[in-house]
Amino acid sequence: MPSIRCSASYPRQFACAITVLTILGCSRSQQPPLGLVSGTVRLDGQVLANATVRFTPAGPGRTSEGTTDADGRYELRYLRAIPGANIDTHTVRITTASEENGGRELLPPRYHARSQLEARVVTGTNDHNFDLRSQGP
Repeated sequence: MPSIRCSASYPRQFACAITVLTILGCSRSQQPPLGLVSGTVRLDGQVLANATVRFTPAGPGRTSEGTTDADGRYELRYLRAIPGANIDTHTVRITTASEENGGRELLPPRYHARSQLEARVVTGTNDHNFDLRSQGP
């Protein structure tokens, strides 16, 4: 941990206290148990690049997110520097809408706004592949 030197003035003491609390509050020991999650997303049998994949736990916890690459592969991140997702059952939302494509969505709402996708994340490595269809149920 970096050494922090605080002066005696109140504003500096306050700023120093906030800095120390932030460093301590963001330590890995404060995060919940996570499982590593990766997989492939396909649409109508073809890999789906540049899709955002979000896992939202049923219980308390934060949403983990990843983006598919040119091969349709994704890896979830709990935080920018921390891979994984909470150990839990998750609602999965997959979307292609982004600022880069002007918000254009290629997928039916059943995969994002009204998602019916679920996945269970357990300790260790989790491989969740999604074969989506643009038509039908």
